Amino acid sequence: MGYVTYRTAGNASQPSPSVWADFCALCAAVDVGDYIHIWDDFVRGGTVTDTSVANWDLVGTNADVSQVVDVAGGRILLAGSGADNDSAFIATPDLYLLKMNNRKRFWFEAYVQLPEAGAADDFAAFVGLIEKTGATAELIADNGATVIDEDFVGFFAETDGTGIQAWNATINQGGSANFPVNVEADAVAVSTDWVKLGITFDGNQTVSFYADGVLLKTYDVDNLDSNTMAHELCVALGVKDGEADALGMNVDWVRFACEK
Repeated sequence: MGYVTYRTAGNASQPSPSVWADFCALCAAVDVGDYIHIWDDFVRGGTVTDTSVANWDLVGTNADVSQVVDVAGGRILLAGSGADNDSAFIATPDLYLLKMNNRKRFWFEAYVQLPEAGAADDFAAFVGLIEKTGATAELIADNGATVIDEDFVGFFAETDGTGIQAWNATINQGGSANFPVNVEADAVAVSTDWVKLGITFDGNQTVSFYADGVLLKTYDVDNLDSNTMAHELCVALGVKDGEADALGMNVDWVRFACEK
């Protein structure tokens, strides 16, 4: 008989212990001057509309976001409204500067679901951290080609004209000829299944990427120019729809924490 444990992955729909094991939520609650902690399951704050997402900036071209109310625990759906190259993103203020040996750890995880793997429309999605100037209506280039050339660390998925491709774990330093880098290409196969996408930084050199609580790959930030991003990063999640079709991304919850 086989046994399944959740020592690293955790319950399928809950934050992964492997991502959050060394984050002290009690410390963050008590020492609010030392931590930033965001935990949003999109239940509180009433019904979400296309003009309001409580505690988030909503940006995009004809952006549309709705709260899915017929599921336990709540979720939101980010999508364009049907025009070609619509986009819809939620983003926080600037929160964190990624820098080698800054002794400031961060933790990030989101539970998301993309449309059908066979959807052929031009489409792309981003989940992670990006500099705030990048969290605009044009965070992703038209027709889902690339994330724009700003500082970011996260997961990116796009179509190839016939279907949505796998999530790539990726990092970029804006303006550098050495980037972007697919830290783990085809990291997570896209299907109609939900997936937890996680990222951590140990405060020294190592950024780690996770899918459903399983470590995918690590990246050494001494590869960054001057070993640091040039700009602070915000949390951002969203999509760009092409071909005048309103595909979208479901988001069940987002969690982020960092040491100040």
